[in-house]
Amino acid sequence: MPAFPSLERPRPPAGRRREQSDLYATILEVVKRYEGGGRITRISYGAGMPVDRLRHAVERLRTLGLVRAQPQDGFVTYDITARGQEFLDTYWKMRGFVELLDGANIPKSK
Repeated sequence: MPAFPSLERPRPPAGRRREQSDLYATILEVVKRYEGGGRITRISYGAGMPVDRLRHAVERLRTLGLVRAQPQDGFVTYDITARGQEFLDTYWKMRGFVELLDGANIPKSK
């Protein structure tokens, strides 16, 4: 596996800041792509977040049971859990519905 695999981060619509759920989904996608070998610095690069801020978010995901931390070669690596994958599946479904509703030209009822 290359040091930094090509990652396409979820991007919020233009003019909108990433919400907490967007950040969590981005982190989970990056962790998932490293298949259990994601260290905090690599996850930071993939998610586009500073390491100190990412540590807090990853710890929150860990306490929620969405990622698991494991010692490996003197470092801590992270892997996505089944519950984390369920969060991602639900996130992408909901995001698809929201984009569908935002883009639809539905006439307003009187």
